[in-house]
Amino acid sequence: MSQLIGYIGTIIVGVIVGLLVERFKAKPKLLYWLPGSFHFNLKNHNLELRTDSLTIQNTGSKPATDIEIIYQEKLDHFQFSTAIAFSEKTLSSGEYVIQIPSLGGKEFVNIQMMSHVKVPVLLNVRSAEGRAHQIQVHLQRLIPKWVIYGVALVTFIGLGFITYWFFNAIIFLSKTIGVI
Repeated sequence: MSQLIGYIGTIIVGVIVGLLVERFKAKPKLLYWLPGSFHFNLKNHNLELRTDSLTIQNTGSKPATDIEIIYQEKLDHFQFSTAIAFSEKTLSSGEYVIQIPSLGGKEFVNIQMMSHVKVPVLLNVRSAEGRAHQIQVHLQRLIPKWVIYGVALVTFIGLGFITYWFFNAIIFLSKTIGVI
């Protein structure tokens, strides 16, 4: 009976360790966000221009492969802000696909678009490893490191004082009640 319990315990520990290894193994994690767009109305030339931007980042530690950026229609004009290999194609359904072979871990790419005929409609961003997740972003002022470290130090000291007074209160109450 004790051998059976040992075998069952070994199986359970093995399954738990296997699940933890699978959960924490290195893999790509593709995120994208749309930092902004701007609409220009050029009244003198009777022309409307729109600029858009798309940023894609692999926050994982392994490369994301076969990345596809899918738009509803072909873009009027676009360019990457960094040099990167890409290809483009139009599907039979009319959807326009920009393909990037791979994006390394912690690497990002930005696409700038300008349209004057049709507004770009992003349908999907995906890779061979799965769909990318859209995140919401906004500009935030950058706080100097010394301020962040100062706040962390004051918080740590305050936590130490709270802990000290908490244990002193417990000892005082224990002596008052007569437990110690």
